[in-house]
Amino acid sequence: MNDSRTSSTDIRLVDTHCHLDDPSFDEDLDAVLQASREAGVTSWIMVGFSPERWDAAIRMAHEIDGLAHMLGVHPANAQEWNADTSARLVHLLESSHARAVGEIGLDFYRDNAPYEVQHRAFIDQLRIARDLGLPAVFHMRDAEDEMLKILESESDLPRMVFHSFDGSERLPRFILDRDAIIGVGGLATRQKSGQLREQLCHIPLRSMVIETDSPWLIPARQKTRRNTPAQVRTIATFLADHLGCTLQDVARETTATAESVFGRLLP
Repeated sequence: MNDSRTSSTDIRLVDTHCHLDDPSFDEDLDAVLQASREAGVTSWIMVGFSPERWDAAIRMAHEIDGLAHMLGVHPANAQEWNADTSARLVHLLESSHARAVGEIGLDFYRDNAPYEVQHRAFIDQLRIARDLGLPAVFHMRDAEDEMLKILESESDLPRMVFHSFDGSERLPRFILDRDAIIGVGGLATRQKSGQLREQLCHIPLRSMVIETDSPWLIPARQKTRRNTPAQVRTIATFLADHLGCTLQDVARETTATAESVFGRLLP
């Protein structure tokens, strides 16, 4: 049902999760952004995921038209969480007009910080998002049970976005019950992601945003190992084909949802 001939000027897409301060973009960021615009991806949300990256995320968001930002402490950096980091994060979230707290969460896939350390950083930032009225963007890997236990124990949760959505059959029910949002990226395009692809058929398009996690999580069947925001169109085309709708439908719904969560995103 999707028409691949749709012009980039006929759609407007948003990359809700990218890392454009990564060194892999140092030499050609302008060209990467221009290619993104030509693909119809005209707005981006940059992720400042550790204290050392916050200033760069803020600076780039102020310098690049269409780029917004979020700030947080990734679970892999949870050892850096302390009272001073917390105070600085709150100050920068407010003063820089950040759009979300993120990415935050739990990650037990690698040898990251102990559970207690990750738990404290996550729950503190979850409450910061709630208190500031900002959405929280979650990173969750090999930690679904622990994450949901924490979330189910908290009252008055912020708006939640599950970055790089993937999980058990329990997770979609939790997400839909709480009006949360899922981030759909390159992982969903891969043939080995059968369960994930099946789950997408049971989640309303209005509950999805599109993300690349650039420069990582490249979609299937791409010739390069570096992901870029232009691949949002690839992911949107996959979603249209997978869900039996048009590329225009996907662009309209996911962009509207992105702006309902993160606020107006200027092209």
